[in-house]
Amino acid sequence: MKNIIGFRNIYLAGALLFGMSLVGCSDDDNPVLIETTGITLMSDMNTPVTEAALGDFIAIHGTGLAYENIDSILVNDVKVDMLETYSEKDILYMQVPVKLPGVETNKIYIHNSKGVAELPFRALAPNLKLTRMFNEYTKPGDTIMIYGDFFDLYEIDSLNAVVDFNGKTSGVISSSNTYLTAKVPVDVDKNIKVKVRGIKHDVEAVCPGRYYDRELMIMDFDELLPSNPMYVVTDVGDAQRLSGNFLRIDDTAVWSGWWYLAEKGGIKYTDDMLDNYQNYVVKCEFRTANQFIENRIRFCNYVFWDAAPMEWYASDFVLQSYNRWETITLPFVVNRSATYPQNSYYNSFNIRLEIEPTIARNFSFDNIRICRRGD
Repeated sequence: MKNIIGFRNIYLAGALLFGMSLVGCSDDDNPVLIETTGITLMSDMNTPVTEAALGDFIAIHGTGLAYENIDSILVNDVKVDMLETYSEKDILYMQVPVKLPGVETNKIYIHNSKGVAELPFRALAPNLKLTRMFNEYTKPGDTIMIYGDFFDLYEIDSLNAVVDFNGKTSGVISSSNTYLTAKVPVDVDKNIKVKVRGIKHDVEAVCPGRYYDRELMIMDFDELLPSNPMYVVTDVGDAQRLSGNFLRIDDTAVWSGWWYLAEKGGIKYTDDMLDNYQNYVVKCEFRTANQFIENRIRFCNYVFWDAAPMEWYASDFVLQSYNRWETITLPFVVNRSATYPQNSYYNSFNIRLEIEPTIARNFSFDNIRICRRGD
């Protein structure tokens, strides 16, 4: 009797499983037709769109959009990873693939065995972006580092990209998504713009700043010296030398509470620089071993003795690394004198350092200049 009951239970269980498999097969073999009504951004489910940036999250509205009912999705000819999609209540959620198409059709295609649903859609690729050179005064023949974004997207690498130094090109040595390295040509020109060209996708971007910038040089410590060159290093054998003489304050400089690092008159500021100073910045090559401590290290910049100084604090010195020459960007501010507001009086550039006596001193400057912001 027990054997009969056991067999009957096994038979019923098997029949149930067989029936479930038939239902599953029936669903797979009989997909429904996919119909779409439009696309929205996931951040705004009520406003239809026909374009979005690569990497944006979108929602496709319609019927038949269940995950099990879809075989594949393509944006242009770029296939979407189905495991990274999600569907609920006739809405399909997905991310626009971060990849450039081989053929741009400006459509999304959703496939199953019933056919293909097509939606007009433009996937917007970001422009290749360059943000800065690590050191605009990298020596000819040395390796320069250039920062930017979307290098992976445009395949900016040693096989598919070059760096253009005013017509003299150099291959990319190494790259990641946000930086590349290349050798500066030995016969490179000075005061030039630098470009990066992606050969495979025919893109180009210009780097802000100039290589060996001479647009408005205030002090290079070679030909353009401060009025008191006490702290200028002229030893050609100095290990820290970059592009010539430079200014250095270290522990050999007797502490007196503050120092005038650089004093110079006759600076040829333009009226636009003085009247619209927010459009300009101070650039220089800077080297330090100091860990900057807020409120304990301060640099004051004067453009006229009777006006309040513009103050550079520790937070203004944004550094990638210590003990290396690096191009940094500092604020340029023109504080007006109530007594002498005329532009003709504002033609000096002075830097005063204030530092607590217990803090180590190791600051070097070279090639102090004024640049238009963003150029």
